[in-house]
Amino acid sequence: MPVAEDAGASSPRDIAVSMEHGVTEVHGRAEDLQSELFTPGSGERPAPDGYGEPEGVVAAAEGARTSMEVSGGVPGGGAFSVNTDVISGIEGSLTGVAETVGGALAGLVPVTAELHLWSLTGQPSLAGAGALADLVSRDLLGQMAGLEASAARLVLARQNYETVERALTSLLAGPVWGSPLYGVTRPLARDCGRTLEDLDVALARAGIDSPHEFLERVQPWQYGLIIRGGGPRGTDALIRGPGLDDLMEGLLKYPVVPGRSASGSHTAPGVSAGTPGAGADVPGPGAVAAEPDGRTGGAASSAPRPLTLGQHARALAVGLLTAYGRSEKTTGGAGDPLRDAAGEEPGVLEAMLAPAAAAVLPASLAGIAWYTPYRNGRRLTPAEAFDRGVPAALRPALGPRALREARREVFTGVTRANAARHHMTGMPERPLPAGVRHAGAVPTSIAGTAAALKDAKNIVSGAGPDGAQVENSTVMVQKATDGNGRSAYSVVLTGTEKWKDGPGVHDLKGIGQGITAQPDAALTELPQAQRMAVQALQDAGIRPGDTVVLTGHSLGGIDAAGLAANRAFRERYDVAAVTTFGSPVGDFEIPEGTSVMAVEHVDDVVPTLDGVPNPDAGHRSTVRVNTPYHDALALKQGFSGIGAHEMYVYTVGAQGITDSRHPAVVAHERLLADAVPHGPGTRTETYVYEGREEH
Repeated sequence: MPVAEDAGASSPRDIAVSMEHGVTEVHGRAEDLQSELFTPGSGERPAPDGYGEPEGVVAAAEGARTSMEVSGGVPGGGAFSVNTDVISGIEGSLTGVAETVGGALAGLVPVTAELHLWSLTGQPSLAGAGALADLVSRDLLGQMAGLEASAARLVLARQNYETVERALTSLLAGPVWGSPLYGVTRPLARDCGRTLEDLDVALARAGIDSPHEFLERVQPWQYGLIIRGGGPRGTDALIRGPGLDDLMEGLLKYPVVPGRSASGSHTAPGVSAGTPGAGADVPGPGAVAAEPDGRTGGAASSAPRPLTLGQHARALAVGLLTAYGRSEKTTGGAGDPLRDAAGEEPGVLEAMLAPAAAAVLPASLAGIAWYTPYRNGRRLTPAEAFDRGVPAALRPALGPRALREARREVFTGVTRANAARHHMTGMPERPLPAGVRHAGAVPTSIAGTAAALKDAKNIVSGAGPDGAQVENSTVMVQKATDGNGRSAYSVVLTGTEKWKDGPGVHDLKGIGQGITAQPDAALTELPQAQRMAVQALQDAGIRPGDTVVLTGHSLGGIDAAGLAANRAFRERYDVAAVTTFGSPVGDFEIPEGTSVMAVEHVDDVVPTLDGVPNPDAGHRSTVRVNTPYHDALALKQGFSGIGAHEMYVYTVGAQGITDSRHPAVVAHERLLADAVPHGPGTRTETYVYEGREEH
């Protein structure tokens, strides 16, 4: 389709990436909406329910700061080690003191001997001086012996620590650490330890030191324990044991399919590259070249690893939903989703399920006897029967969420003239937790990126003509320019709006596209939200080589990591940093040169759904944060793994992360500050696109 542009657009484009791809239409260019969206109003911004008390928000941020766990980001930070440098330093200091004392003692020997000789003359003062010299010498001898003994104990302690370090490193890096069983139980064991530490800290804060006080101030709760006064600043502490997120993390990382090398370029599990969304067969898990640690989101690896249960489930889910969508298109919703319009079987699910079903079903004679249908005049194997039975059984639940191919998709640039029609909401009406500040400038801290994400989430609000809440199907790009004319760009990508294939871009299809995006795809073949981001960047005036920082929550984090991992995007722009909140991004291969920080709440189940661990490296870090805020988190879904996924919770936790001054946090924020112009004299521009599709 031809690309339509507003005649009054202000900033020139560079060599534009054409969005003429299949059914995509671009209706007008976006305009700078900074003054419309980020002009401060009178009074405080509204606070969402449960976040209206500044002291409570501050206490929750402090709790997040004191309980956060960081892995990666600092070279060697992920390994078990005991720092014996301090011990060695003290040992050397003691040895030096002992040598000094020994020198003083050696100097006293001739002086003492001479005093004793002169005392023979009968002078009482000389006799007293000789006796005093004897006492000093004996005391110095004792001190020197003590120093030498202490130094010897430190030497022994250092040797013991180093021995323990070697033993633990050998144990944890060996078969036990890498065994599938330990991989399943490790998250549970880790969170059991965290729970005991949280309980100890809360009891100490509350000053509970007797059984009577324990009974009065510790109360059971549906999600754990409430300790009155055990939280920061006198708030109540919430103590929770291992939850759904820990169980899911362990199970989804369990290896189920041996790794195999793929021919050609890397193919992630799910929808193959091409027109994003649907219409292509899904490769089986065995066709995926996995990365070290099970990652499958980057360049192909010469050392394929076993696929995890989470990766296998992802491939199955995307394959099923795509097959249902294809079936709905060709048969009007009827028929077998495993058959195309010609009645042929693509064999998508058979390729994915056969290995697992063949391994599981033969172990049960009853299961074999139960699966006894026939096809083509022969009896089906258990794996084939399982493959045929699953789609029919899941159709009632998954059919309504089928991923359908778009008949037409439209990206509309938001301007001053059409902002109200797109339900744009100015800053005075957009809520943030009490005490959290965001002025609309491009953020250079973890706290700022979280606030910017929540602002972007609330930019669209209100009800449509049918009375239903409108969907935020927007992508926001901000441009910051300093007084010298240097510019950098921030892409803000929000999370899922609809858990079905709806008309917007932040929906179930967006997830399917995001987790299956190919790193070698052209910019016109990216998922819808990512293509909108590229379009908004061009409208903002980006040029090849300019700097970009990416921020996303949930699905938005998947899109942010997908852009950073895309080779064409990286070749065109300098991707300085990626910050994600509550996103499963472990299998995106993002090269060095880009600082990546993944923020995850300890009770959030969503980051575990990719089924692979986040890589720890000098340029990649993960911050697991706990926000012990009873009033907010207990409002609706509690700690089921969904309430902790809310961006308001991450916004509060991000304040504590920034306040922690952890070396990995400081390094990431320094890169953000170096990349993005900020401070007096900086001009900020905001560009927004809305995306819709028709089926």
